[in-house]
Amino acid sequence: MIAVLVTILHVIVCAVLVFVILIQGGRGQGLASASFGSGNVQTLFGTKAADFMTKATSVSAICFMITCISLDVIEANKSRSLLETRTSAPIDVDQIKRALEKVKAEAKKSEANALPAVPSSAAVPAAPAVPAAPAAQTAPAANAAPAEAAAPASAQ
Repeated sequence: MIAVLVTILHVIVCAVLVFVILIQGGRGQGLASASFGSGNVQTLFGTKAADFMTKATSVSAICFMITCISLDVIEANKSRSLLETRTSAPIDVDQIKRALEKVKAEAKKSEANALPAVPSSAAVPAAPAVPAAPAAQTAPAANAAPAEAAAPASAQ
């Protein structure tokens, strides 16, 4: 809630500061000569307008700086630093070792339950005999033409 109020005040101070800076006369007489005719600021606001504008500029600038710093402090209190170290729970090495041993024991139990026990004295059945391959037949020579194919050619 306070941040909203300071932000609203900051916007108002910014607008006043811009207005005061633009209205006061400088070397080129500021915007006073352009917006209020070719007259002087003193003719519009009186003879002591230059002192008033200087003081108004100073007060506006100080208020602007105060609201800027206030907004920064408010936002800094809202957020947490990324560089801030957190205190973590101490690590119990013995507890980690016990948990690791427990997991290893459970893995051995599940491995033993998964594989059936095979007695070492059990005879391994012999592999069935593979029949011998039949004798290879000789193929006819590639040059020799079959007799049936040669006969019709000569009949013509």
